[in-house]
Amino acid sequence: MPYAFKNLMLSFFLLSFLYACNLTGDYVLEDGSLKVYYDQESIKSTAASFAAYWKKENYLGDREQSIKLVLDENSQKYEVRIILRKDFNPKEKLAFNELQILERIQHDLNANVFKAVPCELVICDNKFQVLQKPHPINPE
Repeated sequence: MPYAFKNLMLSFFLLSFLYACNLTGDYVLEDGSLKVYYDQESIKSTAASFAAYWKKENYLGDREQSIKLVLDENSQKYEVRIILRKDFNPKEKLAFNELQILERIQHDLNANVFKAVPCELVICDNKFQVLQKPHPINPE
């Protein structure tokens, strides 16, 4: 076998293995074009309820979407980490209509999914690092 072909095959198997192992170290629910990551096995049912509600309310849109749920036990809330758009600049101010939409979605989620422990929507980069909290529950 040529050397380049061996390297190509090795790279393919390595990438397949890493993809299968979920590099984020999180759990994930996949439902069509929606991926909901969550950081604790104990919140799997909440993640499933969230995914079902998100799709039912047509918040998904026409593109693939990845969202992460993080339970912050210290502040007694869930963070719903959303990648708003790939080109989002953390110094950018959200438009008024975007703020209104996010506030409505957060309110709806708290009324219908996160009844026992509230959630707040958080804008993140593509690695789920927090960029902005448009409507914090517990302002610091």
